[in-house]
Amino acid sequence: MPRYRLLIVDDEPRMTQVLGMLAGRWGYESRTASGGPEALKILQDFPAEIVVTDLKMPEMDGTKLLAEIRSRHPETTVIMMTAYATVKSAVEAMRSGAFDYIMKPFENDELRLTLERAAEYSRLKQDNAYMRRELGVRYRVDNIIGESSQIKAMLDLVERVAPTRATVLITGESGTGKELVAKAIHFRSTRATEPFVRVNCAALAETLLESELFGHEKGAFTGAIRTHRGKFEEADGGTIFLDEIGETTNNFQTKLLRVLQEGVITRVGSNTPIKVDSRVVTATNRDLAARVREGHFREDLYFRLNVVPIHLPALRERPNDIPLLADHFVKAAAEENNLPVKTLSEDAMEALKACEWRGNVRELENTIERAVILSRDSVITAEDLWLPGQTRPLADMENGGNGAVQAGALSLPKDLMNQPLGNFLDEMAKVRVLHALDSTEWRKQEAADLLGIDRATLYRQMKKFRIQND
Repeated sequence: MPRYRLLIVDDEPRMTQVLGMLAGRWGYESRTASGGPEALKILQDFPAEIVVTDLKMPEMDGTKLLAEIRSRHPETTVIMMTAYATVKSAVEAMRSGAFDYIMKPFENDELRLTLERAAEYSRLKQDNAYMRRELGVRYRVDNIIGESSQIKAMLDLVERVAPTRATVLITGESGTGKELVAKAIHFRSTRATEPFVRVNCAALAETLLESELFGHEKGAFTGAIRTHRGKFEEADGGTIFLDEIGETTNNFQTKLLRVLQEGVITRVGSNTPIKVDSRVVTATNRDLAARVREGHFREDLYFRLNVVPIHLPALRERPNDIPLLADHFVKAAAEENNLPVKTLSEDAMEALKACEWRGNVRELENTIERAVILSRDSVITAEDLWLPGQTRPLADMENGGNGAVQAGALSLPKDLMNQPLGNFLDEMAKVRVLHALDSTEWRKQEAADLLGIDRATLYRQMKKFRIQND
């Protein structure tokens, strides 16, 4: 069976005949067209994955045909054929979206290799589009759980703003689900099949953040051994999510403002502007208006980012949503850990509703997952829960500490004492980091100060131990 559909476009009948014969020999299902208008008609009924077109043709040249194909059939991969004298034009066509070009006359093996690379590229695009469709299902708005009036109002706003190009500023305490909302906005938009790129602005120093977002040229600084495309270029056509935007410096904010105003970025070490089309969604747990008044955040940038503000309420402000979230997390934790599905008892649910949940939804999720893993029965009771402020589950404390070894105010599994020293120290460090985060309501800088480390080191520890919060 043919591997891919191929459309060959050339005003020279002999060329299309030869190429059609070769394509059939190599396993492609091919059609031919004598010019651009005919090719566009054929593509309506013959959705070719690959188009090979001559550059110089009467009525509609290859460049114009490329533009039409990209507009009408963006999933199609285009290869240009050109004579030596028009190589410059072919390179320009590649900058406009062509996959590759080959110069006439060419060897059959050269053409075959180019087609194989184009076919592989087409396959990757199809796989990528499928993956993004699947992610789109995962991050549908109706997968954001809650029936409170605050959540319903927030979801309505997400539905209305998602199809637009407006910048969005998501605010809320740590753990309320800001990244989930950002993904919902992206996957409900017309950009859903394009990249969603997340950058944690607080995890990088200013110079590294600039290089990460805008890219850099080879030799721009010590260690820049090759040219690096920035996150804005990676997100071209899609969405870039700048988390913890309130932690950035005024100098960086000035450069970000230019991107929003002009739609161009400049790599570190270069003076050449690069056009980008990335929708910007930002998030912060800070009061940015207060940061503006204090002189720590540019007012003009604040207004640019705050076109559509979306606020996520703290979990304590919507206690009636806790049972819905808890049941969801029980099922998810059982599936994730290959365990039988369990249920929450009435006293366990009341205990969950009575908590303040300073870490919000993320803290609730972690608490539920621990209970699903550690509880011995199919029903999770209040005694099985390791609630905020406890160093271990209530049932374990009532057993006189049979299941844990105390280390100051922290608690470690008893069987950890039989593990190698490296494992023991890692677990101690993980518990200490979690304790610092919980004690400071997940305010990263305060937690880092409490631990005696800088913010970047805290993020590395969180990544190492897979400690997450939104």
